[in-house]
Amino acid sequence: MTRLPLRTVAEIRAALREGRGFPGDREDFEADLARALEDASEAELDALAAVIVDYRGRIRLYSDPGFEDALQEGLDIAAKIKKGELG
Repeated sequence: MTRLPLRTVAEIRAALREGRGFPGDREDFEADLARALEDASEAELDALAAVIVDYRGRIRLYSDPGFEDALQEGLDIAAKIKKGELG
């Protein structure tokens, strides 16, 4: 799998426009980024960096070819637990 660079806000926006990421991430990213920017002081940009790191991770996770299989495995285990078949 080719690793997406996702070093800048522009790269994250481009990936989200391409449909990478979870449903709603494109809009949520813009809202979270705006909120972090609103709350940031000129010297404190940790909240902005946290938003960028979070969405970079979400895009990479969603783009991972094994993600859907792992998700399905987790759903199958949860269904078995609910039915009392495990544990």
